[in-house]
Amino acid sequence: MEIFAGTSVALLILTALFVAIRTFALWLRTRGLPELLLTLYLACATVVGYPVTIAMTFTPAAEARWLHVLAVVLTACGPFFLLLFTLKVFREGVPWARALVVAALVPNFIGGAIYIVEIMGTDPRPPGELLSVNLLNSSANSVAYFWATIEALRYHAQLRLRLRLGLADVAVANRMLLWGLMTLSAGVAVVINLAAMIAGYFLSPPIVLVSSIFGVMHAVCLFLAFHPPRWYSAWIEARAAAA
Repeated sequence: MEIFAGTSVALLILTALFVAIRTFALWLRTRGLPELLLTLYLACATVVGYPVTIAMTFTPAAEARWLHVLAVVLTACGPFFLLLFTLKVFREGVPWARALVVAALVPNFIGGAIYIVEIMGTDPRPPGELLSVNLLNSSANSVAYFWATIEALRYHAQLRLRLRLGLADVAVANRMLLWGLMTLSAGVAVVINLAAMIAGYFLSPPIVLVSSIFGVMHAVCLFLAFHPPRWYSAWIEARAAAA
């Protein structure tokens, strides 16, 4: 169990790091906002945020307040950049989408502020004991991931219709599907961990196993969406041609 969980974490972090480096290099050439937002999201949520959050879970706040503050900042910035990425790519200029971003960010930053106040106290409690903070932060994460999922799968459905008329590229349609599956796996993992925390089973072996499985799914979809191997691209094209 521990080996599988450790492998899942390492795979997810390394995959996110690889994709983040590529998107950052792309941003250096294009100076496009989506590329920058995606890089920042991957860095905050996974590349740096994931290891820091794991370290925070096993380190009392009284012994490393700076570590907990850093985890709070990264936890808030991850969904922030993902929400902005989804807004920019799928719903730029749409009033209700802007309102959704604000509505999702408010509880996240409130939860972060509450926990920072707790950290600075004389006897800070661990994050697992602060249900209100976890509810606020998880709600923002869930909105960010599930909204990205809905937008990606909706656009994928449109591209599938266009494929029949030869008006879309099969690789683009598949990458949109993979992005939707990646965000879906992350959102489901957030909900499962929150439910486990409420029920008192946080970090129990079954929850760790399920989270690890979703972590592997997350990493695989992320890698294939942004750096598909030749054999995978050929397989997707062959399936489209047969259909």
